[in-house]
Amino acid sequence: VRLSFERARLALALTLLGVAQGYAPPSRAAWRADASPARASVHASTPMVPFKVPNSQYSQWVGVYDRMARERILFLGSPLDDTVTNGLIATLLFLENEDRKAPVNLYVNCPGALTKSGFALYDTMRTMAFPIGTLNLGMCAHMGAFICAAGTPGRRTTLPHSRYVLCSPSIVMPEKGEMPTMQAEDIKFEVAEVLKDRDRLVQGYSVLTGQSQAVVQQRLKRDSYFDAEEAKEWGLVDHILQPKTGNKAKSGDAGGFGAFNSAALRVEVTTGGGGGGRGGSGGEYEPQTA
Repeated sequence: VRLSFERARLALALTLLGVAQGYAPPSRAAWRADASPARASVHASTPMVPFKVPNSQYSQWVGVYDRMARERILFLGSPLDDTVTNGLIATLLFLENEDRKAPVNLYVNCPGALTKSGFALYDTMRTMAFPIGTLNLGMCAHMGAFICAAGTPGRRTTLPHSRYVLCSPSIVMPEKGEMPTMQAEDIKFEVAEVLKDRDRLVQGYSVLTGQSQAVVQQRLKRDSYFDAEEAKEWGLVDHILQPKTGNKAKSGDAGGFGAFNSAALRVEVTTGGGGGGRGGSGGEYEPQTA
C-alpha cells in the first residue's frame, strides 16, 4: 500500500511539473519504453536526466529543462510564439506561488519573436515579486533582445560572443507567405497597429537602456546589431561573463552560470565566490566589470 501511495505521489508531482511547463508529460508506458533523449517534449531531442521527487525514494527520468526549472532556471531557446510564451508565463506564475522571494533566471537564445507574445511575457515579468536575471547565451533578436534587456537591473548578463539584434515590428505574414486579400481600410488598421507596437517598443527600450526615445527610434529604422561590449555600453546588459583564468577558476563560479539551488546569475562583483557546482560543464565564467 505504501509503495502504491508513493507512486501516486510521484505521478502527481510529475503531472504538476508538466502543467507548469505548458504541456502534458509522457504516459507511464512512454517513461518505461527507454531512456532515449528523443521522447516527446516541447524541445526537440531533449536530454533526459534523473530527478528524485521530494519525499520519495524513487527517481524518475525527466527532461533537462524541467529539471532546471525546479532550480528556477528557465530557457528561451526558440522563436517566441504564443505557445512558448504561455509555457513561460505559466512557469513564472507557478514559481511565484512556490516562492515569492527566490530569484528566477532566464537563459535566452532567441532568434526572434512575435511582438504581441513578447509584450505578454514582458508584462508578466514586471508583475513578478521575485527578481529575474537574464543571460544572453548566443543570439537575441527582435523581442528576444527586448526580453533579455527586461531583466532586473544588475542581473542582466551576456556571454562574450553573444549578439543582440534590435528590429522594428512588422506585419505578420501567413505561414504560406502569401499576402492575404484585404480591403484598403483593413490594411490601414494593420499598419496603424504595427506603428503602435513600434512606439511601445521605443518607449520600452528607452526605459530599459536609459537611451532617449529619439536615439532608440533611429536605431529601429534598420536592424541594429550589438556585440557584448556594445550592448553593455548601450545599456542592454549590465555584466559580461568572462572565462576565469589562473587561481580564480579554483575558487568557485562567481557568475553562477548554470548554478543550481537558485544561485545562478549571482553577479555580485567579488573575488572568489561560492557558487554551486555545475557538474563539469566546461570553463567557468566571471562577471566583467568596467
